[in-house]
Formats: sequence, C-alpha cells, structure tokens
Amino acid sequence: MFWFQLGTLIAFNVVIFAMLFILASNPQHGDAGEDAYDVWQLIDDIEAERDAEYTGRHRLRAPLSEADEPPRAA
Repeated sequence: MFWFQLGTLIAFNVVIFAMLFILASNPQHGDAGEDAYDVWQLIDDIEAERDAEYTGRHRLRAPLSEADEPPRAA
C-alpha cells in the first residue's frame, strides 16, 4: 500500500509541475492588439449611458400640473 500511495503522490506532483511550468503553446489571454476593446473603454461606455438622460416609461407622459391633479377626498 505504501508504494501505491507514494506512486500516486509522485504522479500528482508531476502533473502539477507540468501544468504550472510548461508553457502553453496557445495562451488564451495573449496580447489582443491595438484595436482591442478593453475594460476601461467598457467602463466609460457604461458611465456615459448612466449620465445620459433616462427616457424610460415614466418619461412618456408629461408631468401633472396642479389643474390636472385628481380631486382629493375630504
């Protein structure tokens, strides 16, 4: 049983070493280039949308004037 456990430990260490120290031939997040859309551009776009005038559902109707208000119950 000892040799099985030792062999398993060594095999796991070899796999971890291979994953950590052998360079991948195709890195997933390599240099995207000059025209890449980065995080700071995304943040600027979101802030610009937030600062723009909101034209949601509540803006479809004109605000009520005092003459248009429904009568209040006494």
